[in-house]
Amino acid sequence: MTLDKPFAVSYIKRQKTVKLMDVEVINMENNPVAKHALQFCHTALSGALDAALAVQSQSRRTVEILIEQSPVIPHEGKRAISDWFDACSQHTVAMKSVIDEGFRPFHLYYEE
Repeated sequence: MTLDKPFAVSYIKRQKTVKLMDVEVINMENNPVAKHALQFCHTALSGALDAALAVQSQSRRTVEILIEQSPVIPHEGKRAISDWFDACSQHTVAMKSVIDEGFRPFHLYYEE
């Protein structure tokens, strides 16, 4: 693929005019965009995990209703499924606490 000359010249001109970011732009204390981006990421992850917990609890109730109505599944199977749902919800809550702990330094930095 060859580039036509006017495109190549305009590309080179743009590359010469692009400056590196100043130190002030990189400093997160003065950069509200970085603060809002981190807040957005934390809110998005927390919301996704809250939605996952809601889906897990709803599916647990649905499965429990279906299991109670089924005479084929023994008591041990019902207990295994209940334990599995407990483990899934505990791991989701643990994941949420890990995310909160991971974002804590940023919140402390911006509160100062």
